[in-house]
Amino acid sequence: MTKITASGLVIREQSIGEADRLITVLTSEYGLVRAFSRGAKKTKSKKLAATSLLAYGDFTFVKTKDAYSVEDALVKEVFFELRQDVEKMALAQYFCQLANEFCEEDYESSEILRLFLNALWLLKSDKKSPDFIKAVVEFRLMSLSGYMPALLACDKCGEYESEYMYFSAESGKIYCDKCISSGQGFCISSCIIQAMRYVSLSDFEKIFSFTLSDEALKRFCEISEMYLLHKTERKFSTLDFYKTIISGT
Repeated sequence: MTKITASGLVIREQSIGEADRLITVLTSEYGLVRAFSRGAKKTKSKKLAATSLLAYGDFTFVKTKDAYSVEDALVKEVFFELRQDVEKMALAQYFCQLANEFCEEDYESSEILRLFLNALWLLKSDKKSPDFIKAVVEFRLMSLSGYMPALLACDKCGEYESEYMYFSAESGKIYCDKCISSGQGFCISSCIIQAMRYVSLSDFEKIFSFTLSDEALKRFCEISEMYLLHKTERKFSTLDFYKTIISGT
């Protein structure tokens, strides 16, 4: 029998029978941990809140044979405010699906966990707009997951910056207006290039600490989402739902 302790965020919960749950927890030390929580759905269970979706807390897991179970769980934060806003909750569920997609079992994931926790905190506190948080999370997540784009200079001539540059989601590279080939990339202004560099390369404490005009933010959001979808080559049901919510359809 193996016992591990870790702080983590519940990114997925599934009901098993009338009283049990199967949860997926994103932890710093062990990446994704999938574990059964016996009796967690019972009203008087001490693990009721700690094993719910988006709960962040301290967990003790016990492994017998090939499966983990939750021996103990102490909740620190449940992000209750997000559950009162359908748009914010939909975005939080998208973040959970991204975590499940990009993280693995038995793989150190402290930076990714920190990214999602900070995003959820900003989301609940209204310190940044949901679209801004979404774009930063997507772009930083790609950089942390082995898809960091080459943004330092034009890939062909080495020019650092021009009034307009072009970003290729396929190659993850930028090109100046002199070197771009037809259909090779998306035209973006210098302020968006600076934002992309900032999110990819800055210290973690700073990645949410910048502003863009409404027009530039809209473009940055489009690029972040486009790059993630291109590299993953898949659709995310939670993203589709989030878009349905914000479009009002």
